[in-house]
Amino acid sequence: VSGSPEYLTEDLPDSIQVGGRIAPQTVWDYVEKIKASGTKEICVVRFTPVTEEDQISYTLLFAYFSSRKRYGVAANNMKQVKDMYLIPLGAADKIPHPLVPFDGPGRYMLR
Repeated sequence: VSGSPEYLTEDLPDSIQVGGRIAPQTVWDYVEKIKASGTKEICVVRFTPVTEEDQISYTLLFAYFSSRKRYGVAANNMKQVKDMYLIPLGAADKIPHPLVPFDGPGRYMLR
């Protein structure tokens, strides 16, 4: 959705392993530091379930993080992507302020 997908196509696995959960404010404090440094890039990716089984898992994960008011931390060991957080947003939720405006060339389909 935002940022360069250059490394994402190489780095993102077929499935994301959730390693834990984190308080939203901790994520936003970190994002602000990253943005202020000017040396790192922030990419925003929208995940969409493909199969019915994926839809069920996706919905359960969304409900889990939403009910606990937490974000997910990806546990996958990636080369270029240092940190990945899963932020549950409902259909009517606005994009969190620290992530806007979106930068980069726009929407991409990662396969």
